[in-house]
Amino acid sequence: MFATVIDGRKIGRELGFPTANLALSNPAEMPENGVYAVDVIVKNEKFLGILNVGNRPTFGTSERTAEVHILNFSQEIYGETLEISVRRFIREERFFDNPDDLKKQIQQDLYAAKI
Repeated sequence: MFATVIDGRKIGRELGFPTANLALSNPAEMPENGVYAVDVIVKNEKFLGILNVGNRPTFGTSERTAEVHILNFSQEIYGETLEISVRRFIREERFFDNPDDLKKQIQQDLYAAKI
């Protein structure tokens, strides 16, 4: 699937896991809500990432969104088009009592994406 990086609320950055918020070229290609291990191609270079699709229940939002954290990546890419390929499903989307619990889960998600 192809997606353009758009501005977001910067929640991932505040948690220590910056994400690229995505506007999909074809929204029908968006997978079911959850967290996925993905490959991300940015400017003809391939990276590993974790994709979150859903409503961000921990932060009280209801809009369905997609965002990707790209491992070992720190470039500004607003407006860039990314190619994202789902490698595998990691877990369902869920509510966390606080941001620290979410951060711990993201660490586990990153580990799961790497193996």
